[in-house]
Amino acid sequence: MIILFLLGQIISSTKTDNVLITNIPPIDRGAVIEDVNKDKYDHIIRYYCQLYGIDVELVKLIIEKESNFNPRAVSIRGAIGLMQLMPETARLLGVKNLYDPWENIHGGVKYLKKLSDMFAGDVELMLAAYHAGPGLVKKLNRVPAISTTVAYVNTIISRYEPARQTKPIYFTLTEDGTPFLTNLPRSN
Repeated sequence: MIILFLLGQIISSTKTDNVLITNIPPIDRGAVIEDVNKDKYDHIIRYYCQLYGIDVELVKLIIEKESNFNPRAVSIRGAIGLMQLMPETARLLGVKNLYDPWENIHGGVKYLKKLSDMFAGDVELMLAAYHAGPGLVKKLNRVPAISTTVAYVNTIISRYEPARQTKPIYFTLTEDGTPFLTNLPRSN
């Protein structure tokens, strides 16, 4: 009994007067999990978006998808901060402290501007390049058929109002005469 006591902690239940010996800390059932404050970084996002001519709504959607507004987020692949910048990319963008919201957002928006210039403002290609790297997207000139990249682009595009409004819908007939609606122009 003494050995168990040394390895664990005693938690007493007041309702049933049971004693539990465990090494797991108690959960404060009265604690409320806070919602993420998505507006906390608005002033930083607006500042850099205005500086580089990038849409605030797009950047907020990217930050939400990338880190859920957690400036301390680190991905499995090593991307860091609010906009999940890779250390090498951040270094090229002049970002020294990836955990600093000002520097991270500055680097991310600056990178989006470079991608916007590279892909003539095509938001889908910009997002694909942000996720999978610009080299592959430039080589293919389309969203690569990588399931995580396709899901990433689709998630953001589905919530990004300007992309939904400006994308034309094309009506075509398939070879068997079935009507077909698509957002991609028919290539001959």
